[in-house]
Amino acid sequence: MKINSGFIKDFAVRFFLGGTAVVLCYVISVYSPVKFLGGVFAAFPAVMAAAITMAGIRDGSREAGEVAKGAVSGMIGCTACVFAALYLIRVFSSWPLGLAGSIGVWLMVSVASNLVFLGNAKKGHSETEAEVR
Repeated sequence: MKINSGFIKDFAVRFFLGGTAVVLCYVISVYSPVKFLGGVFAAFPAVMAAAITMAGIRDGSREAGEVAKGAVSGMIGCTACVFAALYLIRVFSSWPLGLAGSIGVWLMVSVASNLVFLGNAKKGHSETEAEVR
């Protein structure tokens, strides 16, 4: 597999945008006198922001919108992940086990919500096609 310069450029920009967002969120969480802001900024959607930015730059607003639509399932999963982390860290009395379990919850809920979301989108699309005919 040959890697072209466009791929490397996209990768570097994503790394820079995502990494910068993570570092800034960490700095805010550590130095903010209001401690709950640490948790708020821990949930900053850095990967989503970088992905939408790159899709918009490379392919335009329509593709950026598609990436944002796909991020809905991931964000639903993130919400479930946070609640699972709160619960599992207490149950296991171990943050590494609680975190690992909550990431598993994120994956399952994200996939399930995507299947439901795509299923509803396809169903709505086929009904629209039937109405046109």
